[in-house]
Amino acid sequence: MLKKIGRILILVIAVLVIVLSLGGIVGAWGISSAVSNLTLKVFTVIQGGAEIVDTAVGRVDTLVQTARSEVQETGEMITTAASNLQENRPVLTALSERLETRLGPTVDKVQEAVAPVRDALVTVSSAVSFANSVPFIQERAPRLEQLEQTLSQLGGLAADVQQMRTTLRTAVTEKADQLTQGVATALTDLAARIDGRLASIQSDVQTLQSEITALQERVQALQSRLLLTYNLIALAATLLFLWVIYSQVVVIRHHWSRTKSPAPQTVEVEPASATTAPDQPAEGSESQVKTPTES
Repeated sequence: MLKKIGRILILVIAVLVIVLSLGGIVGAWGISSAVSNLTLKVFTVIQGGAEIVDTAVGRVDTLVQTARSEVQETGEMITTAASNLQENRPVLTALSERLETRLGPTVDKVQEAVAPVRDALVTVSSAVSFANSVPFIQERAPRLEQLEQTLSQLGGLAADVQQMRTTLRTAVTEKADQLTQGVATALTDLAARIDGRLASIQSDVQTLQSEITALQERVQALQSRLLLTYNLIALAATLLFLWVIYSQVVVIRHHWSRTKSPAPQTVEVEPASATTAPDQPAEGSESQVKTPTES
C-alpha cells in the first residue's frame, strides 16, 4: 500500500513538472518577444533620430558649400575692384545687392537647418544611453559638444556676414572720393574670415555626418545580433523544457504501468507428508527359500 501511494505521489509530481515546463516554454518565448519589442522600440528611436540628423546635416553641408562659393566669388570681386574703387563703384553696388539677396539668406538658412539637428542629437543620445543600460551593449552617440561648437561658429559667422553687408552698404552710399583702400582691405579680410568659418563648419558637419552613418550601421548590426540572441536563448530554453517533459513522461509511463499491474501473489507450499518406504524382505527370508537341490 505504501508503494502504491509513493507511485501516485511521483505521478502527481511528474505531471506538475510537465505543466511547469510547458509554462516555461510559453514564458521563454513571451519574454523573448517582449524584450525584442523593447529593443526594436529603442533602436527605432535611435534610427529615426539618426535619419533626421543625417538629412539635416546633408542639407547644412549643401548650404554651407553654396555659401562658401558665394563668399569666394565675393572675395575675388572685391580683390578685382580694390585696384580702383572709384571707378569700380558699380561692382561694390552689385556685391552689396548680392550679399543681401544670396549670401545673407543662405547663412540664415544654415542656422535654421542646424537647429533641428541639436534636438535630434539629444533624442539619439538619450536613446543610446538607455540602450547602454542593457548588458553587453556599449554604444556611443555623436558628441553634442562638437555641435555646440558649430552653433557658436554660426553665431560668429552671422555677425561677420552682417558686418560685411553693413560695410558694403556704407561703401556704396559714400562719395567716390571717400572710398579708400582700407574699405577694400576690410572687405577682403571679412570675406576670408567668413570663408574660414564656413570651412570649419563644413568640416564639423561632415564629421558629424560620418559619425551618424557609422552609428546607423552599428545599431543595425547590433539590433540583428540581439534579436538573434533572444531567439536562440528562447530556443535553448524550449529544448531544455522539452527534455524535462520527455523525462517526466518516461517516469509517468513506468510508474503508471507498475501501478496498474496486479501485485504478485505469494503461494504457500505445504510440506510434503512422509512416505512409507517399500517393504523390505524380512531377515532370514533367504534361508527359508529352498533351492531345488535341497528339495
